[in-house]
Amino acid sequence: MLCACATTKPSVIVDTKIEKDRVPAALIAPVSPPWRKAGAPANARADGAETVEDLFTRGDVNKSRLLVCTAQVDGVRAWNKE
Repeated sequence: MLCACATTKPSVIVDTKIEKDRVPAALIAPVSPPWRKAGAPANARADGAETVEDLFTRGDVNKSRLLVCTAQVDGVRAWNKE
């Protein structure tokens, strides 16, 4: 007995690709380095601040860095809820 089997459906190739969610780049971007007075040695106290103006500048720069970090963490939390 001879069997000639013919199918009307073509073969299907299935390619499985797993895609992982990624944190948006803006939320994990590096933050600027802490303030250091230009030319100050690495072991300088108070990062080389010598005047009251330097201390105000350092405080402003570091506050800005803190705000950026806070915004990034809040963004990651919001992204994670999606």
